[in-house]
Amino acid sequence: MNKGEKKPSYSYSLFDKIKIWQSNLFWKVVDILSCKLTKVATIYDKLIIKEYIREIEIFEISKSKKILHVGCGSYPITLFTLSNMNSGEIVGIDKSNNAIKRATRFISDKNLDECISIKYGDGSNFPLEGFDTIIVSSCSIPKYRILEHLFDNAPSNCKIIVREQPGLGNLVSEYIKSYDDKIDVIKKIDNNAFPTFKWDSYCVVKK
Repeated sequence: MNKGEKKPSYSYSLFDKIKIWQSNLFWKVVDILSCKLTKVATIYDKLIIKEYIREIEIFEISKSKKILHVGCGSYPITLFTLSNMNSGEIVGIDKSNNAIKRATRFISDKNLDECISIKYGDGSNFPLEGFDTIIVSSCSIPKYRILEHLFDNAPSNCKIIVREQPGLGNLVSEYIKSYDDKIDVIKKIDNNAFPTFKWDSYCVVKK
């Protein structure tokens, strides 16, 4: 975005806000249940991991040296999937202390402490030095503040993956376009892990 240029409107309608609340509640409940119940975790893994693997392959994330996941949640399945396909350093952050505790326990139980670290952090101001790939969870809010921080401060050539619900993704798309002086759009893919809960993934690269 050029200096002095007004940022595009990034406001949700009441319907969008309800949709976001429902979606975030769904993922939060599923994460917590997956931490506590093996059967739920097994079903969750079977449905979701294939989508994350596809995302990693299409966006060529496996070669990344240092990855940040904004909004890792209580059940950091993205980080787990990345660890199986990447040998670099992986960092997951979340603004919930309870999520951090559960995620740390999950990583420890999987014996992944050496390659994955879980930290308390806000995606709208977290230090970005050294990261060559950043993944933004669809549950991360406020999305526009996070994107503003990433698009302004991520290192050059850093790959940024933005997940968002269909429909709401139009806001992400418009916001991405407004930063065409700072980022290049690589690709967008649709993800369909659950019949009623889908999401879009945008891949952009910081200039």
